[in-house]
Amino acid sequence: MAAGKRILVMTGGHRVAIDDFLGAIAAICADRGWVWAHATQPSAQSWLDPAYAGSWDAILMHDIPGLALARGTEPLPIPPAAGVAEALVGLLDAGQGIVVLHHAISAWPAWEGWAEAIGGRFNYCPARLRGQELPSSGYRHATFTVQVADPAHPICDGVTDFTIDDELYFAPVLNDRITPILTHDADMSGALFQDTFDEVSNGSSTGITCADRGADSGIHGGHNLMGWTTTAGISPVAALLMGDGPSTFANPMFRTLLGNALDWASSEGARNAAAARPFAVPLP
Repeated sequence: MAAGKRILVMTGGHRVAIDDFLGAIAAICADRGWVWAHATQPSAQSWLDPAYAGSWDAILMHDIPGLALARGTEPLPIPPAAGVAEALVGLLDAGQGIVVLHHAISAWPAWEGWAEAIGGRFNYCPARLRGQELPSSGYRHATFTVQVADPAHPICDGVTDFTIDDELYFAPVLNDRITPILTHDADMSGALFQDTFDEVSNGSSTGITCADRGADSGIHGGHNLMGWTTTAGISPVAALLMGDGPSTFANPMFRTLLGNALDWASSEGARNAAAARPFAVPLP
């Protein structure tokens, strides 16, 4: 167990049970002998710059920059301001370990390269990705089993299959950009998923679902992935798709997974592996 690591936790842009979430972070870090700090968007974005390379061993993203969200109003993608994307790519090119948690896969929908960087994207509104015009993504709450797909991976160390009550996404994943480590056993039939654009824009669902969406376990959604790893720049990146609310934050297996993900993303082995297979993140 590595001690003394420095973890930056980023939130903002989406509601979260902040006391429960930060309580889980505090417990994880205390158990492992780490120190941590919390930054909130939009000011948190200033940390994502190569000038701060090495300031943090790992950065945990539980935020949604680049998207204006307000119930009863259409979600509005906001392109990165001048220099913001360049700074973030520069940080990834410096080897900064990143963990992307739950709704953070919705970040920067107006910047296609960010989806390539993290391996997928949840679309709050119709959006373009890899030359395709895609509908808004879907969500539903369910009780399901998180399954360990790669028991040998360090993120899965000490983790066995476990049941949680959390939020599932019917959303694009870029299979050629990721290495799966976790799956789930939930029913991914599109008719079960509420259309997010409809829900947010109208303030409540009007009954539109993902029933008519192509479900290819890839760019059109419908996958059963719950976690993966990838490389952006020369940085190791882990994505965990659970993390919606207090019951998950309190789950011991979730805490083990999240701690392991931060440990892996900040490890010399993960950084060396990422440097050996760099990926040039496309700028806007």
